[in-house]
Amino acid sequence: MSEESYMAARAKTNGTSNEPSNIRYWISFDLGLMGNYSRVYEWLDSLDAQECGPGLATITSSKTRDQLAAEIQRLLKGASRARAYVISMKQGGRFVAGGRKAAPWEGFATSAANAVDEA
Repeated sequence: MSEESYMAARAKTNGTSNEPSNIRYWISFDLGLMGNYSRVYEWLDSLDAQECGPGLATITSSKTRDQLAAEIQRLLKGASRARAYVISMKQGGRFVAGGRKAAPWEGFATSAANAVDEA
């Protein structure tokens, strides 16, 4: 085995190969009641996405997060209230369409200031 092939094989096993490797992504989407889910579902199916709960899918792809973001933005173009959040293990998560809104669980926790001592 030549030095060059040895180094290429070693890089591949160490995850430092120049070949594109598949990255796991989680895609969360909220299109609202009037959203075009069939376009998103068709796109997810073409990526062999797996369902992870309502509005959540996982895929493995050699695409970058920016490439996925561009595809999602094209899919959701014209859907002003649609939101999509993409998460990768290496880069964390970010909204690629829409943004954060008030959480439905806000106000459920009891804070120390609101607690009454009933002793």
